[in-house]
Amino acid sequence: MMRANQLIGKAARSTQSAIVLAVVVLIAKPTAGWSQTVTAGGIPAVSEVRTPLGGEILPISCQNCSTPSTVGSSPGILGWGKHNGPLACDIGCIDAGCGEAGCAAGHPACETCSGQHWGRLFCALHDALCCPDPCYEPRWIPAANAAFFIPSVRPTTYTRFRWDYGNNLTQPDRNEYFWAAIGLRGPANAETRVNYHELSMYAEVGTEKFSFFINTPYRNLNPTVNTSASGFGDLTLGTKSVLIDSELVLTTFQFATTIPTGLSGRGLGAGHVSLEPSLLYAVKLYTDTYWQGQIGYWIPIGGTAGVAGGAWFYNNSLNHVLWRPLKDTALIGTFETTGITWNSGGATGAAVGTILNSRGVTYFGVGPGIRLSVCDRVDFGFGVQFAITNDHLANQLYRTELRWRF
Repeated sequence: MMRANQLIGKAARSTQSAIVLAVVVLIAKPTAGWSQTVTAGGIPAVSEVRTPLGGEILPISCQNCSTPSTVGSSPGILGWGKHNGPLACDIGCIDAGCGEAGCAAGHPACETCSGQHWGRLFCALHDALCCPDPCYEPRWIPAANAAFFIPSVRPTTYTRFRWDYGNNLTQPDRNEYFWAAIGLRGPANAETRVNYHELSMYAEVGTEKFSFFINTPYRNLNPTVNTSASGFGDLTLGTKSVLIDSELVLTTFQFATTIPTGLSGRGLGAGHVSLEPSLLYAVKLYTDTYWQGQIGYWIPIGGTAGVAGGAWFYNNSLNHVLWRPLKDTALIGTFETTGITWNSGGATGAAVGTILNSRGVTYFGVGPGIRLSVCDRVDFGFGVQFAITNDHLANQLYRTELRWRF
């Protein structure tokens, strides 16, 4: 009897050991998203999965990709060197059937962007659209969104306070862009020069691909002839939608609508609704250099006949990281150009009732700026635009901004 009990106990202990061993094997067995190495004893072991410097989770199939700076990044369109795709990888290329290079996470390009400079540039743009780097993860890049006179290209959630000082703005009712028509919806007297201050609060709420924004300005006017005035200006709201999102090129469609909430008779508003569709873009030229731009058309609706008229606008900025005192802190310099060409409409001349034709008139300005970005969350800076055409909005426009992302 005792011998039987000993055999039963031994069998029970063997069963428990088998169960424990089975549990250990199941736990050690790799699942999707794990990587494994084999030890000398043949037992699979889970290895550490790398993450990019930005903190995003790196897909397991991309973990063999490596670059001089961040995982999945490139030097830029003008600095590709030899290929456009995942950089040095530990495993061979495969033909994934898209783009000129093919692309698959964790594999180098099978074909490269080679040839003359413009050919490599076209190839890089082509691959950014047709075959983007599969290891790339969308993220906010301060240098790609550093311009002061161009909206940020990447949809995100952030708040911005902006203070503008405009000096010597000529023909303020040109096309009813800044003022309503003088002597009608706008101020009573013809105006040759206006200085103004404008404080605005901008709030944007967004996801990775889409955002909604609203801008509320408060304006203080110091005209030469008309009475000074202060108050809230016209309210602007709109949306941003990403069209192309790659390491090299980011393009976004923005549609803004301005609602006439300001008192146009005091010069605080334009007195009509306006629509502003535009294309925003950020192109990575080199590792820390970006070309940020905007092209669009301004459309007045319900404006004064003969004065209100549409206009093309085109703004560009070269943004470059000048200094990185810390890994997540950057001092960014900008050089921007702003342009607007009026297609129709007019402006009040020296006397009320005298209308100057706006068709073909172009305003153009240039100027530098500097912005300090801390932890990719908070940034502040100062930019300026100097008019280089005889007719202009503000002869000098000084802009100060504070932004923080959530």
